[in-house]
Amino acid sequence: MNRPLPLRRRRPRLLAWLLAAACVGLALGAEQIRLHRSTSLVEMVAPLPQGFEPVLPSSSLASLRSRGFEDQAEAGLIRIYQLVARGRLSQATHDSATLAERYPNFTLAQVLRGDLLLANAGRLTHFVDVPPGSGKPGQVAALVQEARQRVRAYTEAPAFGDIPSNFVELGPNVRHAILVDTSRSRLYLFGRAPNGALHLEANFYITQGKLGAEKQRAGDLRTPLGVYFITREVGKRWLAQIYGAGAMPLNYPNAWDRLLGRTGGGIWLHGVPPESYARPPLDSDGCVVLANPDIESLMRHVDGGTTPVVITRHVDWLDASQIAARRAALRQMLARNGAASDKERQDATMLYFNGQHELLVVQYSGDGRQHPVTHRDYWSKQNGQWHLFHTGVLS
Repeated sequence: MNRPLPLRRRRPRLLAWLLAAACVGLALGAEQIRLHRSTSLVEMVAPLPQGFEPVLPSSSLASLRSRGFEDQAEAGLIRIYQLVARGRLSQATHDSATLAERYPNFTLAQVLRGDLLLANAGRLTHFVDVPPGSGKPGQVAALVQEARQRVRAYTEAPAFGDIPSNFVELGPNVRHAILVDTSRSRLYLFGRAPNGALHLEANFYITQGKLGAEKQRAGDLRTPLGVYFITREVGKRWLAQIYGAGAMPLNYPNAWDRLLGRTGGGIWLHGVPPESYARPPLDSDGCVVLANPDIESLMRHVDGGTTPVVITRHVDWLDASQIAARRAALRQMLARNGAASDKERQDATMLYFNGQHELLVVQYSGDGRQHPVTHRDYWSKQNGQWHLFHTGVLS
């Protein structure tokens, strides 16, 4: 039987444990960690990539929003973890009450509130200290994993100004692009400036398929990996409650998926039922699921039919010069292969994906017989050479 920890005598160890358990899912006593007031949240989360030296900003909500954390509930949660890391348990407890009251359906916030109350009373025995019989082991593990993924998004955030290698170029008619990183349970929204430069506008926690990513067939409970486009938007009034505040279907399966024999359909970005704020990291039938405020925010920003969505389990973050070099090399490749005119290449959207095979999707406008049309070409790399394997015209 676990014995409660006397808070006054073992406060440093308790604070260290609470943070480590919330971030990496460790039980009390599994690690002998002592936390000093000068210890940062980054130092408590291990392992970090070799040479990774992130700058830990202020934990203020304004600072978090400046780094793309638009979800106010999540920003409040991260701030409380930061307060715990700094030894400010009283302030963390106070803020947790505000967060839990403001978002009564945010389960992780409610659990953190309960743990902090138990910690102040010297009765906390383990992370997610729920009463016996009130939760299943799998549900507790899912909460730990959700906490871990949310904090990792903060401590392992990309450097300011870095862009995913997938977004080689966005054409002038494409205002936004979305990247889903399944390994981080994260969605990143990038905006395109008039000069073509990309900037991070927001990033959100997401849920993926129950069995992870790399969908192959209908009903396999996996989320597809690849390059997709939002086809349209579906408002709340047209949806069953399970889809929450809105939905944006993707064009899965696309030409690449069909070439590889992938089946299925109905892959959407959508929200959650009103009784929930978020779902565990692995809890959908294959869709990408966001909190309702987050899907509503996306639907205010993005355009159906033109917004690309790259879903990957690994992201290479590049700086502006590296992106420019890749763009120039791929433009030269398209020119050598006679793909589109010079003007069409200059205005093209180029999206790169590196999974089991390298894929390049190029979308550009052209003149049809009666009205402008949009071309979408799919290139694959074989034996070191790019080959066009599918070209289509969108109405």
